[in-house]
Amino acid sequence: MAARFVTPLVVIVAAMRVAWWCRRLPLDQLVVRIRQVPVLPESLRRPEKFQKLVNQWYRWLPPRGFRPCLKRSYLLLDLWSRCGLDPKFHLGIRTGENSREGHAWLTVEGFDGAENLEEGYEETFVA
Repeated sequence: MAARFVTPLVVIVAAMRVAWWCRRLPLDQLVVRIRQVPVLPESLRRPEKFQKLVNQWYRWLPPRGFRPCLKRSYLLLDLWSRCGLDPKFHLGIRTGENSREGHAWLTVEGFDGAENLEEGYEETFVA
């Protein structure tokens, strides 16, 4: 029962923490810093629930000024690390005839909830 109330608070705390570091560190250091979190007690390690809440709330959560995929990836990097998972952060670029499009996603070995590389994106950064 407590997890029901604590889980949303963990998401909000993670969002505030990520927002703080996003404006202060370059990307490579940021990813390392976001991962440096204490692991939650077993009863609160609910990566699927965190993913669901982030997907529902990302528009209203900090940090501001980021594309949805990047914000989601930063937030889930923090939250899934708190669950004891080892998520990998990826950036990729897809080049069209007259445009470029960037995308951010996470992968986690042995966890089905993580995203896979979307077709046509060339991976440019992994950490």
